[in-house]
Amino acid sequence: MIRKVFENIIVQGRVILAPRKYGKSTNLTMLKYFLEIQVDSLGNPISKADSETPITDTSNYELFRNLKINRETKIMNQHFGKYPVLYAKFKTKDEISCYSEAIDEAKEIIHKSFELHSYLKKSTKLSKKQRAVSKFWCDGTRYKMAVFDDVLIGLRSLCKFLSKHFNKPCYVLIDDLDSFIVTDTDTTADTLVKEYTCIFSFLKQFLLFLNNKKYVFQAFMTGKSSLAIHGILPVCIEMKQFYSCHEFTDYFGLTNDELEYLFRKPEFINIQITVKEVKAYYGAYNKFAVNEKRKNQIYCIWSILNALKRKKLDNYWRDFGTFFRNFSNKHIKAIMQDLVMTEKDLDITLLNIQQFIARPIPPLIFKTTEDIYSNKLLEYFCYNMLDLGYLTCNKAPLVIQVSTTDKTNFTANLIIPNEEVRHDIKNKLLLLS
Repeated sequence: MIRKVFENIIVQGRVILAPRKYGKSTNLTMLKYFLEIQVDSLGNPISKADSETPITDTSNYELFRNLKINRETKIMNQHFGKYPVLYAKFKTKDEISCYSEAIDEAKEIIHKSFELHSYLKKSTKLSKKQRAVSKFWCDGTRYKMAVFDDVLIGLRSLCKFLSKHFNKPCYVLIDDLDSFIVTDTDTTADTLVKEYTCIFSFLKQFLLFLNNKKYVFQAFMTGKSSLAIHGILPVCIEMKQFYSCHEFTDYFGLTNDELEYLFRKPEFINIQITVKEVKAYYGAYNKFAVNEKRKNQIYCIWSILNALKRKKLDNYWRDFGTFFRNFSNKHIKAIMQDLVMTEKDLDITLLNIQQFIARPIPPLIFKTTEDIYSNKLLEYFCYNMLDLGYLTCNKAPLVIQVSTTDKTNFTANLIIPNEEVRHDIKNKLLLLS
């Protein structure tokens, strides 16, 4: 995956979408260890190598010494251990129900990101004011009193300070980018839209620094929901959706070759389940390039590893959240029951995600009798189900140009990906019936 990251350094940034337990956080942590300049308590680089020579004298190097990437001499020489890294986890402790809670979570994110670089408090390369700002955000209690304007530029300030301290732009890594979603269904519809619009506006300004090439060399981010992420990122950031086939497809989940390789490992030779049974139960997610025949298949890494560890087929993966309360809507319930019980497929025309970019889309919770066939509600539901890994494309999506406008839609043939997901949907339907 690291080699793919540096094949196109012209791209300012990417956000990779995948359901939970597909290796997003693991991949981001790996990138952090590969990219970061290791420093001592004063912020001085540990390695004795200069900027023009390869780094081989750090603990991070030991992590990559025997991996294939170490054979990529050019990448190792130019990029390994060469960047100040801004690493931020957007994962929230609880579901966010209002704008003020989102601001409080942003303070936590900034605080934890600054803590990783506490040496900035004493950096002689920063101004007195910048050191004071670093000290404020590193303090265990004071950061909670930060005013809105300081929160808004919090990550930008950290990026700027790191760039100044190391005299080079940062590599930005952000995990769970879409965690700031209003999910409290006790909130009325009008209030929900208002709160989400405020959060949308805040995040758009909060992440604007990603467009600054002076401080940001490149960004690599992860998330789940395309509808939550689109619109908050600068246009220079590419979004790689889970259902599509792209250059990072094989690195978020397990490929067929990787699955078969695991079953050939000595520690798994004598288990009672076979690779054929695993493939039949945990079936692959189909990843298509739109309007192309190219197709990749990806398995949920969490499910496969648990099946091997526990030596039995079972349901190890599921997602949570109030979004699934939509299964209580009579129309959605009928559609999902049809897909689950009869193993049918669903043909649907979806609006191109690019056309959602200018407006926020709150996480809708449909009323029990609400007509989902109007106002593109079914379209919204299916987009989310694709993002969350509860549906997959059965055939390659086809792009359709709308003749009367400049809009493009695509038609998709959707199915439930495997027996594990089918079982979880059955449980959710039963729970909400």
